[in-house]
Amino acid sequence: MLNRAYHLLKECNLRITLQRKAILEILYNCRGHHLEAENIYGLLTVQDNNKRIGLATVYRTMELFEKIGIVSRLSMENSSARYELVMFDRLMHHHLICLKCGQLTELDDRMAEEFKNRISEEKGFEVADKSMKIYGYCSSCKG
Repeated sequence: MLNRAYHLLKECNLRITLQRKAILEILYNCRGHHLEAENIYGLLTVQDNNKRIGLATVYRTMELFEKIGIVSRLSMENSSARYELVMFDRLMHHHLICLKCGQLTELDDRMAEEFKNRISEEKGFEVADKSMKIYGYCSSCKG
């Protein structure tokens, strides 16, 4: 599965370094989770052979992976950005993000699809991105 990511790196004329491979493995093993760069760094340092990968390298790599479409970056109001592996997603991927506490909630695909269709019908606008982020306040923080 990671061969697709390696192929994408090559297509973008980027080297497949040991650091990038190690970070990709962490992301792949944590599919479906929303990780901060510090989380990825912590998981890397647990592995003896990756002690030489610095936190700055993780940040730079995540920026690069976002730029070429391997990960999606979720900006948080009161905390660090979180990253999620998206290049293997076949379906649309959506989140509700609380601006106060940072809680992430996956949005049901059917609900998002209905919203997308309504935008298309009412505004004549075709949604092209495969992810949607809706910012607001969760039930614990609103009010």
